[in-house]
Amino acid sequence: MATTSSGTERLTLALVAGYAGSGKSEAGKLLAAATGWAMLDKDTLSRSMTERLLQAMGGDPDDRHSPAYLDHVRPLEYECLMKAAWENLECGISVVLVAPFLSEAADAQWTSRVTRRCRRLSARFEALWVDSDAESMRERLISRNASRDTWKLAHWPAYVNGIDLTLRPVTPHHLIDNRITASRPLAEQLEAVAHRLLERS
Repeated sequence: MATTSSGTERLTLALVAGYAGSGKSEAGKLLAAATGWAMLDKDTLSRSMTERLLQAMGGDPDDRHSPAYLDHVRPLEYECLMKAAWENLECGISVVLVAPFLSEAADAQWTSRVTRRCRRLSARFEALWVDSDAESMRERLISRNASRDTWKLAHWPAYVNGIDLTLRPVTPHHLIDNRITASRPLAEQLEAVAHRLLERS
C-alpha cells in the first residue's frame, strides 16, 4: 500500500485522534504507509517515560485517569509529541501524529494555534477522527491486553459513562468508521483518505 513521496508534495501534519481502543495506531500506520510520511505515536514515544515518572511520583505506572496523570504527566506527553512533530515539519517531513487528542481536538483555540503554526511552516493541518462504539473498543482493549487499560476494563461501565462517544474535532475532519460492524475495511478507508491528501498536494 506504500506510496512514493515526491519532492513537490505539500507538507502536512495529519492528526489521527480518537478514544482508547478505537484503532488510532492501526489507522495511523496505514496512513503513514500509504503516504510515506513519518509516524509519531504518543504511546511509542512516551510510554516508558510516563511509567517511570508515575512511579517516581509514588503512583501506579499504568494510571491514565487520576489527577496526578492528567494534571502533571499528560501535558508533558503532548508537549514532547508536538515538539517532535514541529521538528519534522521544520525539516520538510510530513507527519502522521497519533494520540487521543480528546480535549485538544475539541478545543477551537488549540486547533487554531496548531493551524496557524502549520501555515507559518507552509504546511496544512488535517484531522482524522477514528470513530468506534463501546463494544468494539472494549473488544480491542481486551485483545491488546495492555496493562494501561486495566483500570478501564475493570471499571468499564463507569469509564463508558464518563466519555462522550459523539465527540468530534471542532475543525473539518476525515471521519473513519472503525466499528466492528463498519461497512468498509479500515485499510480501504485509510487508502481513500491518503489518496485524497496526496491528490491535493
